[in-house]
Amino acid sequence: MLPDAYLLEIVSTAWKIIATAGFVIIVGRLAWSAGPLLTSIIVALPVNIGPGLFLISLTEDSVFIVESALHGLAGGAAVSIFIVSFVRAASFTKFYIALSVGLICWGLASWFILDVNLTIKKALILVTIGILSAYIFLPRSSRKTERVATPASWNFLFKRGVLAGVIITSIVLGAPFLGAAMAGILLSFPTTLCITGWTLQGHYGIEFVAVTYRAASRALILYFAFCLGVIFLAPIISGPLAIILSFILVASLGAVFGYIMIRLGRGVYG
Repeated sequence: MLPDAYLLEIVSTAWKIIATAGFVIIVGRLAWSAGPLLTSIIVALPVNIGPGLFLISLTEDSVFIVESALHGLAGGAAVSIFIVSFVRAASFTKFYIALSVGLICWGLASWFILDVNLTIKKALILVTIGILSAYIFLPRSSRKTERVATPASWNFLFKRGVLAGVIITSIVLGAPFLGAAMAGILLSFPTTLCITGWTLQGHYGIEFVAVTYRAASRALILYFAFCLGVIFLAPIISGPLAIILSFILVASLGAVFGYIMIRLGRGVYG
């Protein structure tokens, strides 16, 4: 039985890495044709906290899941701060410095959130502050981003995708041992934004990343909707089912937003 258990754990870990890597690779490839605005919708989907919470829900009760989702919701405010900090820094410095500035600001905001005795009301207040910060401090840009001549190579994307898979899987595997609050904060960490941004800037440039992040600040509504769905549904139905239904809902909303943007000619280059 013991070897079988180890084999199951190895297969489960490999699946998480492959699934996450596949997402990053697909986003990186689609970015060339989709443009930064449509790419931002894909990046803003809860592909980090969604699968993470689902895997945790298989071993933890609904109370743990709701607490994690509540801190994940508040953690979205820290993600907004990360985006604002990165985009502002990206206007006058290089990618890695801008990313470092964004992550430092995310860390400070997350530290504050962990120190708060969170309720749904307090979490929503923090989310509102994050949204307003993005609206006020993010620069406006009417200039269109030019498409590069060729899409990123599969080899280029594969290396970054595998790294993303390893990082996100490590967070998922370690989160349950750190408690519900820390699990929610770690799962709200902008891993997908960071890795996708790193992937995109290597081929499409920092301006493409900045435009994608600016648009992602608005698309974060999908992330917030997912967390709220889990918070309200998990006490009523099973945790895994609440997470699945919430993810389907926000994925459907994302598809609608993407379709509208394409119809309006705003989601792609033009």
